[in-house]
This record gives sequence, C-alpha cells and structure tokens, in this order.
Amino acid sequence: MQAISSDELVTQLMRLLPEVEPYFEKAAERHGLRASQVTHWDQVNTHPGTLLSEVLTYPLFQPLMESPEIDAEAEDFLARCFEFIEGLEEDPSGWLVDTAYFTFVEFFLQSREVLDRAFRFARPKTRAEILAMLRGWNVPVDPSWEDPSREGEQQE
Repeated sequence: MQAISSDELVTQLMRLLPEVEPYFEKAAERHGLRASQVTHWDQVNTHPGTLLSEVLTYPLFQPLMESPEIDAEAEDFLARCFEFIEGLEEDPSGWLVDTAYFTFVEFFLQSREVLDRAFRFARPKTRAEILAMLRGWNVPVDPSWEDPSREGEQQE
C-alpha cells in the first residue's frame, strides 16, 4: 500500500473499502451533501479519526475483529482494512499516524483474540506500531506476534 495523505484520505477510503459507502452517505447527508460530492474529510466538518470511526471502525471493522469466526469475505475485507491502516501509518506528513493509532491500533488491546487477529493481518508499520503500544503498556508480547512468518500457527 502506498502512503495515504490527508488530502487523499476520502478517495483512498472509498476506493479500497467501498463497503463504507452507506455510512459515508449518512455522514455527508448531515452536511447537505451526497457521499460522491465529498472529496476531503473537512467537508463533513470533522477530524479524520472521527470520520473513520463513524464510517468504518464502529460499524464494520470492530465487529469483525471481535467476531468469533470470520468467513472468506470478511477475511478479504479485513485484509483491505489493514492495507488502509498501513497507508495511514505511511502518511508522509506523519499526521495520519496518530489517526491510525487512536482510531484502530488502541482498539487491539480489547482482547487477546483481537490482538491475535490484528497480528494475523497487520503489515510491517502497523505491526511495529502495535508492538510499540504493547511494550508501552507493559503488555506481554507473544513471540508469534513479533515474527510474521509464524502467523499461520495462530488459532482463529
């Protein structure tokens, strides 16, 4: 995934995760707009993290991350979510790195199962961010989380 800048946030979100469209439509309607008219997050008068929480994190991402079982369609969606998160982590300005952390990464502390799933899908920068968070909170780090080649050993 290439880096996502603040100016590209909406475009990349809609391109990579079209499933957010109905939620994005609701957010746009509050400002008298259609989702197709919104090209920048500030058009819906909010912070990027607030927008992402409203259209992606709460309605779609977190429920799948907490689900006991996921099917192939959900696997594909989560893989694309983590591709998007990685793009935020690579924002050249660094501004969206905090958005990724507070909107997605902190949630991974929810449970061991959520952490296992996060490491299953996490890409390099996101993986490093999760590990740094865990160490910062003195959460024991499972050795399989540090070695991406061991991901297949985790139970789903």
